[in-house]
Amino acid sequence: MKDYTKGKDPDMLEPFFPNELFRHIIAACFLFVLELIAVILFPLPALVDKPGHVAWFLLPVYLLNKIIQNEVIFISILVLCALLFVLWPFLGGSKRRGSSANCVENINHRDT
Repeated sequence: MKDYTKGKDPDMLEPFFPNELFRHIIAACFLFVLELIAVILFPLPALVDKPGHVAWFLLPVYLLNKIIQNEVIFISILVLCALLFVLWPFLGGSKRRGSSANCVENINHRDT
């Protein structure tokens, strides 16, 4: 494995654990605040006339049902979306079996 610490001063090297964790926490807080601002500026009841009996997580399906009046087409779209969601990892990709699982091994063999 290649040593990335060669030729670097100890001052240039930083520990992975606290610094990387801190960066992820800062990014998560930034995205959370951004989402809070979006919810405050664009509240849902002002944009959508939502009935009281529909839960918030089913609202996109409810709105799609209002847009598409034909029930057969509506159910077909829901089934196709569910199939696409389930089959997505198996669509496309490389022909070689296990290529993504052996990614680290492939990188290690190239360095030697």
